Amino acid sequence: MIYFAPIQGFTDFIYREAYAKIFGDVEAYFIPYISVKNNKILNKYFKEIISEHNKQKRVIPQVLVKDSEEILYLSEVLSDYGYTEINMNLGCPYPMVTNRGKGAGLLPYPEKLERLLDDYFNGSNLKLSVKLRAGLNLPEEIEKIVPVLNRFPLTEIIVHPRIAKQLYKGEIIESAYRFAYENLEHRIIFNGDIFSVADFVKRKEQYPKTTDWMLGRGVLMNPFLPSEIKGTQYTEQEKKDKLRQFHQYILTRYSEIMDNEGNALNKMKQFWVYFSNNFSTHKKAIKKIKKTKSLGEFRSVVQEILHF
Repeated sequence: MIYFAPIQGFTDFIYREAYAKIFGDVEAYFIPYISVKNNKILNKYFKEIISEHNKQKRVIPQVLVKDSEEILYLSEVLSDYGYTEINMNLGCPYPMVTNRGKGAGLLPYPEKLERLLDDYFNGSNLKLSVKLRAGLNLPEEIEKIVPVLNRFPLTEIIVHPRIAKQLYKGEIIESAYRFAYENLEHRIIFNGDIFSVADFVKRKEQYPKTTDWMLGRGVLMNPFLPSEIKGTQYTEQEKKDKLRQFHQYILTRYSEIMDNEGNALNKMKQFWVYFSNNFSTHKKAIKKIKKTKSLGEFRSVVQEILHF
């Protein structure tokens, strides 16, 4: 199975909706993390979790928490919204998150994580999976986390084998994934740096017992990647048509929901950071897109680019 990773700022409900309609070939979509502030969920998260914005077959909200109280509160809210499973983020690498003891900031504290999970499974009926990194500061941190995870009935473990300080740069830490691969008693999903079919084949040969894969930036850059991995072939014309349909759908929906043209334009510029990789002149394309100052100007530039 192929999962679509939650990427804050990019894979919002409009992107997930558009992707499912135009491309598909993904078995599960993850809602970018939801967190608590002053014991409440911020209003901005509700549009991401309501059922009418999540009509795909399997949609899993991800939660970012620091303690038992927060995860139990979020699980209760998400249960009320009809969800039967959630995913806990133990991988967010950014200091503003980790310094608060959330995301990868929990990884150096296996005892704290164990208490959190114990309280969760005693207080919630929702299924729980975990997405984690190799560690906050050291890849060896995963060696103390895996035994803790093995004590609980988690549905699956998604492993991104980098430490937080790497962010999304530098080499994958093979020893960290290998340790998880050999010692986890749960189903393991590989996540990280699969940008092509060749990347996927390499990882599949390295880890033959891994049957499920989470793709993130690779799909943002090439929305055909899941189809290519599964052997689906498109003609060049079909690819052009799908890219146009995808872009138009995204643009229309952002224009509908944004409170002003400037916000819609900013969202589309953000979208093009990755979408531009579908074009041979992507550096020139993104440069032109960034210079646009109105949706009208933006549409003219896009028409020129999408004409191929």
